[in-house]
Amino acid sequence: MDQNLTQPRMKSLLFFTPYAGRTGSEMFLWYMFSRFDRTLIKANLISECQGELLHQMPEDIGTFVTLKYPGRMARIAHSFSRAMGVNKYEDHLMKLHRSVKPDYWYLNTVQMTDKTALARKQGIPVIAHFHELTTDYSLVSYQQLKDTIDYATLCIADSKAVYERLQVLGAKNIALQYECIDCSKINPDPSRSAAIKKELGLGSFDFIWLMSGTSIHRKGVDMVPQLAGLLKEQNAAVVWLGNNTRSGMDLMIEKELAHKGLDNVRFLGKKVEDYYHYMNVMDGFVLTSREEPFGMVVVEALLLGKPVVSFNAGGVAEIVTPGTGSIVNSWNISDLAAAMKDIATGKTPFDAATATARAKDFDVSVQVNNWHKILTAL
Repeated sequence: MDQNLTQPRMKSLLFFTPYAGRTGSEMFLWYMFSRFDRTLIKANLISECQGELLHQMPEDIGTFVTLKYPGRMARIAHSFSRAMGVNKYEDHLMKLHRSVKPDYWYLNTVQMTDKTALARKQGIPVIAHFHELTTDYSLVSYQQLKDTIDYATLCIADSKAVYERLQVLGAKNIALQYECIDCSKINPDPSRSAAIKKELGLGSFDFIWLMSGTSIHRKGVDMVPQLAGLLKEQNAAVVWLGNNTRSGMDLMIEKELAHKGLDNVRFLGKKVEDYYHYMNVMDGFVLTSREEPFGMVVVEALLLGKPVVSFNAGGVAEIVTPGTGSIVNSWNISDLAAAMKDIATGKTPFDAATATARAKDFDVSVQVNNWHKILTAL
């Protein structure tokens, strides 16, 4: 039989992403780009910003930066062009489209739904990959989200929680594709972690909990002072790895901790170079998020053999299984602290080997095969 009759036709995809930074949704693309089958998929990437991941892409991935955030002189030129009925931003996108001739535009994150109107006008099929539950939908307009749900050939959800949200929105063709990590890249040096623990002055605590993410309301950073007070009674500490840009929320929390005399909290920056060494300082991972579509940091913690405690905030409940941690179904901070105590004291069973094995279900080598199936079925 002719092999060409059974081999799926190669799909050419033009990916759109907002920052090319180290967000979970964008790291997903980076992991996939390093592993996907080049006989099945051809990829090019457009970013709205000159992010660090653009410089770490495989050589066969064409990368481009849009004109969405032009400099001062370019903004003036754009204004004159718009006055004459010319949209330089859209013209640039179409020029890039014609240069790579993709079969589909792949809109990575809800923030890229502003491209749907142009794709529809030009008759370009769209794949929309949703890494968000509800809160981030406020970042786009009513019409942008509606157009994408109505027009997209395929909507991809990064968890069952997001899948159900897309069903409510009325998406017609939905596929489930979990986020992933590259387990082979996560090998922290225990001696480096021990040195960090000493540097942070954490040696006197019985148990160290780590959180990771941007210090914003959705991530539950405002809960830290109350949680810290409850953990103080357990002689436990909290370390938060997060963004380097501090907001008024950070000031409020800093002052509240000082007012209450709580010295068991450390807020740190991103720590990109030493990230996994810092993660490995922890005895357990706690997620205070009010909403978490998936939870890549949860998978990273499990891979390191650490227990996870989290509110039932979305996709995280699909990751944490018996023996790997605890999901708290209330939104009561006291209940969260009690679950953390049960893990720390061994009252709630935990097995490090089970946690590590669970994390490996989300390794890129596993998840890329599902991604192949989704895209070749188009």
